[in-house]
Amino acid sequence: MARGSRRKGWARGAVAFAAVAAAVAVGRRYGWDGEAAVAAFRGRRDALGPWAAPAYVAAHALTLALCPPYAILFEGAAALLFGFLPGVACVFSAKVLGASLSFWIGSH
Repeated sequence: MARGSRRKGWARGAVAFAAVAAAVAVGRRYGWDGEAAVAAFRGRRDALGPWAAPAYVAAHALTLALCPPYAILFEGAAALLFGFLPGVACVFSAKVLGASLSFWIGSH
């Protein structure tokens, strides 16, 4: 690995660490509560009723196919929203659909 790419890697890591540290500090300063955020997401899930899991799978498959940097957040959210095993099933389904969609986009 070249010396310049190592520096870029360390710089990116430092920026990511600083961003997380800043987010935690702001959350503590202004009273952002993780449990309240999870409760808000679960409230939205309950509002969607039986369409919550299909909506999640469709949104996650689309983010996997389009590759935005925040697509990884969907995987952690699945367990928080649906529980462990249903979350694993949703993520697996989304990955299969996302891979199929990516293949379709690439072939057309």
